[in-house]
Amino acid sequence: MKVRELTAAITELDEALTYYGAIQPRLAAALLRDVHAAKRSIVRFPLAWKPLIGDMRSLALRRFPYAVIYQTGLDEILIVAYAHLRRRPGYWRDRCSGRH
Repeated sequence: MKVRELTAAITELDEALTYYGAIQPRLAAALLRDVHAAKRSIVRFPLAWKPLIGDMRSLALRRFPYAVIYQTGLDEILIVAYAHLRRRPGYWRDRCSGRH
Protein backbone atom coordinates (compact mmCIF):
# COMPACT_ATOMS: atom_id res chain seq x y z
CA MET A 1 0.00 0.00 0.00
CA LYS A 2 1.25 3.45 -0.89
CA VAL A 3 1.86 6.04 1.84
CA ARG A 4 1.56 9.74 1.06
CA GLU A 5 2.17 12.62 3.48
CA LEU A 6 0.68 16.09 3.39
CA THR A 7 3.25 18.86 3.14
CA ALA A 8 2.03 20.22 6.49
CA ALA A 9 2.70 16.84 8.11
CA ILE A 10 6.22 16.71 6.68
CA THR A 11 6.84 20.22 8.03
CA GLU A 12 5.67 19.13 11.50
CA LEU A 13 7.99 16.15 11.47
CA ASP A 14 10.91 18.28 10.29
CA GLU A 15 10.27 20.76 13.11
CA ALA A 16 10.15 17.97 15.70
CA LEU A 17 13.37 16.45 14.34
CA THR A 18 15.08 19.85 14.48
CA TYR A 19 13.89 20.41 18.06
CA TYR A 20 15.06 17.01 19.32
CA GLY A 21 18.26 17.20 17.27
CA ALA A 22 19.17 20.47 19.01
CA ILE A 23 18.78 18.75 22.37
CA GLN A 24 20.57 15.55 21.40
CA PRO A 25 21.14 14.20 17.88
CA ARG A 26 20.37 10.68 19.11
CA LEU A 27 16.89 11.81 20.13
CA ALA A 28 16.15 12.98 16.59
CA ALA A 29 17.37 9.64 15.23
CA ALA A 30 15.17 7.79 17.74
CA LEU A 31 12.14 9.88 16.76
CA LEU A 32 12.72 9.12 13.10
CA ARG A 33 13.02 5.39 13.86
CA ASP A 34 9.73 5.53 15.80
CA VAL A 35 8.01 7.32 12.92
CA HIS A 36 9.27 4.77 10.38
CA ALA A 37 8.15 1.89 12.62
CA ALA A 38 4.72 3.50 13.00
CA LYS A 39 4.38 3.92 9.23
CA ARG A 40 5.32 0.26 8.67
CA SER A 41 2.70 -0.81 11.24
CA ILE A 42 0.05 1.39 9.63
CA VAL A 43 0.75 -0.14 6.22
CA ARG A 44 0.50 -3.67 7.63
CA PHE A 45 -2.60 -3.04 9.75
CA PRO A 46 -4.27 0.19 8.61
CA LEU A 47 -7.48 -0.34 10.60
CA ALA A 48 -5.83 -1.43 13.86
CA TRP A 49 -5.51 1.95 15.57
CA LYS A 50 -7.80 4.38 17.27
CA PRO A 51 -10.59 5.64 15.00
CA LEU A 52 -11.12 9.38 15.13
CA ILE A 53 -13.56 10.82 12.59
CA GLY A 54 -14.65 9.20 9.34
CA ASP A 55 -11.75 7.19 7.96
CA MET A 56 -9.20 9.02 10.12
CA ARG A 57 -7.12 7.11 12.67
CA SER A 58 -4.35 7.83 15.15
CA LEU A 59 -1.30 5.81 16.15
CA ALA A 60 0.60 7.20 19.14
CA LEU A 61 4.37 6.87 19.08
CA ARG A 62 5.88 4.85 21.90
CA ARG A 63 8.68 7.09 23.12
CA PHE A 64 7.65 10.57 22.02
CA PRO A 65 4.49 12.65 22.66
CA TYR A 66 3.37 12.48 19.03
CA ALA A 67 0.74 10.61 17.08
CA VAL A 68 0.60 9.81 13.40
CA ILE A 69 -2.81 10.98 12.20
CA TYR A 70 -3.74 9.23 8.99
CA GLN A 71 -6.59 8.63 6.60
CA THR A 72 -7.19 5.22 5.08
CA GLY A 73 -8.14 4.67 1.47
CA LEU A 74 -8.51 1.69 -0.83
CA ASP A 75 -4.96 1.78 -2.14
CA GLU A 76 -3.33 4.62 -0.21
CA ILE A 77 -2.71 5.87 3.30
CA LEU A 78 -2.55 9.64 3.68
CA ILE A 79 -0.61 10.96 6.67
CA VAL A 80 -2.39 14.13 7.67
CA ALA A 81 -0.32 15.14 10.71
CA TYR A 82 2.47 14.25 13.07
CA ALA A 83 0.55 15.77 15.95
CA HIS A 84 2.04 16.63 19.33
CA LEU A 85 -0.27 15.02 21.88
CA ARG A 86 -0.14 17.91 24.36
CA ARG A 87 -0.68 20.84 22.00
CA ARG A 88 -3.71 22.13 20.13
CA PRO A 89 -5.90 19.00 20.06
CA GLY A 90 -7.69 18.47 16.78
CA TYR A 91 -5.95 21.30 14.89
CA TRP A 92 -5.36 18.94 11.96
CA ARG A 93 -9.12 18.43 11.33
CA ASP A 94 -9.10 21.21 8.74
CA ARG A 95 -6.71 19.08 6.70
CA CYS A 96 -9.26 16.29 6.31
CA SER A 97 -10.67 16.25 2.83
CA GLY A 98 -13.13 13.42 3.28
CA ARG A 99 -11.32 11.63 0.49
CA HIS A 100 -7.87 11.55 -1.04
